[in-house]
Amino acid sequence: MKAKAHILVVEDKSLIYKRLKMILKEHYYSVDSYTPSVEKAIANINKKRPDLVLLDIDLQGEHNGIYLGGLLQKEYNIPFIYVTDLDDDQTFYNSLKTKHGDFVSKKDINLTEEEPIVIQTKPHLDEKRLIRSIQTVLEQNKAQQKSINKDSILAYVDYVQSTKDLGNETISQVPIPFKEIAYFTTNTEKVDEVKTKERNKTTYIKLEKNNARVYTWLKKSYIVPNNLSSILKKIPHHFVRISDDCIVNLDNEFALQGRINGKRIKIADQVLEVSDTYKVEVEKRIAHFYITTDTIKNK
Repeated sequence: MKAKAHILVVEDKSLIYKRLKMILKEHYYSVDSYTPSVEKAIANINKKRPDLVLLDIDLQGEHNGIYLGGLLQKEYNIPFIYVTDLDDDQTFYNSLKTKHGDFVSKKDINLTEEEPIVIQTKPHLDEKRLIRSIQTVLEQNKAQQKSINKDSILAYVDYVQSTKDLGNETISQVPIPFKEIAYFTTNTEKVDEVKTKERNKTTYIKLEKNNARVYTWLKKSYIVPNNLSSILKKIPHHFVRISDDCIVNLDNEFALQGRINGKRIKIADQVLEVSDTYKVEVEKRIAHFYITTDTIKNK
């Protein structure tokens, strides 16, 4: 039987991971490899995007599950469910900030500290509750994703108001494959004369409020009637926001043409500035897709 969905279990205790994997496979879900940390989770997501993540909160490494939950919600747009024995109110309310699909408590999971570690009693995790929660979250996410083509995004050939004047046989929207997109921007290339005058010699560009322009590697442009925050939730992880007005594609043979003093990057013959707000995440993404000199020095 074909797997109903692919699930990533982020859990630092291998015995609990094996138990969860067994439960999931019995219900015809495919399960990713043992993932005990946020770093390993990001690596696995980049290899194979899961349909859903079961996420423990107490993990190996520097970051915990709530940190990863924030990334899943803001950057990856992957639904997730916390499955944790940290069942106190403070943890629960902290987790709400990440907009999880559900919060499931582990119950009476009893492990010895002796070697070899064995399960004295089977975990009394409510299997029916867990499976129903998984299927509910998957169905909710499926409904949200119906209008999204996973390989491309529908864009308008012109501003929406302008396309209303087109004839009945004229195409107003076209699918743009993600691999053909160089970047999204709210920069209209029109000078904001008032703001420029207020800030002396600095030239400021007018920004779109509710539209973004898509530029392809072939320098064609289209309109998406959404702001960048909304767009970021609908596109793959190889797109990264570098400033308030720009999202770039790092996963392309000709994507990153170069870096300029660490503050600017060149993509599709355009020099784009990386703002301080997004610099840390941009560096992480570049490290995922390129071997950096720092990586070489550490080996």
